[in-house]
Amino acid sequence: MDIKNNFPIKYAILPLKEEGGYSVNYQDIIRGYIVSKCWVIESSLKYISVDKFKIFHKVIFPYKNLTMFKKYLLHKENNIGPKVLPNSYNDSLLNTVLNLYDSYENAKKDAIEKNEVLRHELILNIPYNISDYKFKKILAELENDFKEQLSICQLFENNILFKTVDMNITENLKINNKLILAKTKNV
Repeated sequence: MDIKNNFPIKYAILPLKEEGGYSVNYQDIIRGYIVSKCWVIESSLKYISVDKFKIFHKVIFPYKNLTMFKKYLLHKENNIGPKVLPNSYNDSLLNTVLNLYDSYENAKKDAIEKNEVLRHELILNIPYNISDYKFKKILAELENDFKEQLSICQLFENNILFKTVDMNITENLKINNKLILAKTKNV
């Protein structure tokens, strides 16, 4: 049973990351983008010019540990780990997102687009010329690995959706009686 809190709840796109090793300078590797409910902790406005701005949202996702999920999968367990609650959060739990969504469907469209961009970036990073005989082999290996990683991400998303069914989406976000748009356009 969740402790009652008063933070608004929305859908957002969660990049699922794993720690990278030596070959990628120990930077996190994004395995895919999924849709998850989240608690909205803070929204802020950044002006780019007089009439242009971006809205950033700091959110807490209840589940985001892909590495732990994969370890459980190795043991044939379907466990996404403990739920993170926003009641006693620290800054390390916060994620910054540009867009919040009222519906799963709208968020899913954007997540699919982000996954397609991620797939194209993999192809662009193949170190061989397209006419090289190794290119097709490496492309096939990368495509297979990407599809496998994405299917694990999708399983993780399905588990999150099941575990967060009790989190009801907040219809309108208001600050001092002014409505904040759920999905903001990037400038």
